[in-house]
Amino acid sequence: MKKRSIWFWISPMIFAFTVLTGIRLVSDTPTGYKFWERPVGFNLIEITAAIILAYIFQLIIYFFLKRSNSKTGKLNFRKLLLEYLYILLIGILVVNPGLVIIHYFTNDPPGLDDFVIATIIFSLCLIIIYSIYRGKQILDAYIAEKLQTQRVKNMQIETELKFLKAQFHPHFLFNALNTIYFQIDEANETPRNTIEKLSELLRYQLYDVNHPVNMEQEFNFIYTYIDFQKIRMKDSLQLEVSFDPQLSSQKIHPLLLFPLIENAFKYVGGEYWIKIDAKLEKNTLLFEVTNAIPDNVEAKVKKGGIGLENLRRRLDILYPGKYNLFTSKANDIYVAKLIIELLHEIKMYYH
Repeated sequence: MKKRSIWFWISPMIFAFTVLTGIRLVSDTPTGYKFWERPVGFNLIEITAAIILAYIFQLIIYFFLKRSNSKTGKLNFRKLLLEYLYILLIGILVVNPGLVIIHYFTNDPPGLDDFVIATIIFSLCLIIIYSIYRGKQILDAYIAEKLQTQRVKNMQIETELKFLKAQFHPHFLFNALNTIYFQIDEANETPRNTIEKLSELLRYQLYDVNHPVNMEQEFNFIYTYIDFQKIRMKDSLQLEVSFDPQLSSQKIHPLLLFPLIENAFKYVGGEYWIKIDAKLEKNTLLFEVTNAIPDNVEAKVKKGGIGLENLRRRLDILYPGKYNLFTSKANDIYVAKLIIELLHEIKMYYH
């Protein structure tokens, strides 16, 4: 259970005394009424009820803050105004019955002026308190986003330097494959087809991954990889691939699905089957890869490997709080499931 700060327990009492003081100053000053001269029990009832109401409203405020936290990044004036209207409406619906109860126990039936004064002062105090909490939340989210952006830029610079150092080798391999392709006699269709598939995979990884791609492009790359793997795999491999037709023009960062498929082909064994499934549900991608595995790879599969570790790092950067990645093993079956909320606007972390 999360430990509450001392401010969590003190602030409602300050809020209650502030509202009570405001109400007393406005309602008692013109009439010269001295509330401290009435029975002490009445004052205690009033103060106790006010503090209880203050704690109730603190819980309401915390509920709104928790509910609004996930929407801070998409905040606009209309949504913020609705937040204030909702919390004010709830406040008015609770404080006025509370006022009736307080006046009932103090033998002082409330008049219209009591309701008006209490509602106005309470609403002003509530707006101030909520603004302080909400403002801090928005500021924290803004700072966190800036830090995240800076961290991504730093990692991008580091990755770019590594990429520049290693770039010669993929280009050399790509050009070498093209050379070998044209040196192979046209009658040797199988090796030419293998080299062609490998060249397509390299081309996508070299040239098409410097910007977000649509789902159709990513699926085409996966199909090419599957065709390449079929060339070297046994004919007994049972492969089932199902991609939702609705997944087509949605944007996604490239090569996020590939590590899960690569792992499946790497560790497949036992009954020797692989199932790949992609679905779209409410703008969310549900991608699942299931494969049979032999007993002797259990330790390696459980560990996950560098590929899955790097995938998690990329997802943390590109889809913070917008994804879930699950892996599990049971009865010689390995399951990898990736859930990504497809963003309407993808932040460009590429050059």
